[in-house]
Amino acid sequence: MSAVDFTGVARVLDAAADAMERNGRLNADQALRLVVWGAASAAYPGDGEPGADVYDEAHTAIESKTGWQGHGIGHIHRAEAVTAARAEAARYRAMGGGR
Repeated sequence: MSAVDFTGVARVLDAAADAMERNGRLNADQALRLVVWGAASAAYPGDGEPGADVYDEAHTAIESKTGWQGHGIGHIHRAEAVTAARAEAARYRAMGGGR
């Protein structure tokens, strides 16, 4: 994995939270895929491919914040996922020196 783009991850997390709030049918995993690759059903392209690092980082952030490490994020209740995504976006933004 390359160096983490903290600001970029924060933007993806915020955008995924926005997507889940706008579309009640999206789960956290679908929202991340929509933001990163343009389609909620997009296939994971593989390690090192465009978007994979930011997706992995954002996915892990939501998973860890909700306590579901190793279980994926597709099943996490939307409200919990939105809250986690917003909190982690703020944390990543702070790590990246942004506001």
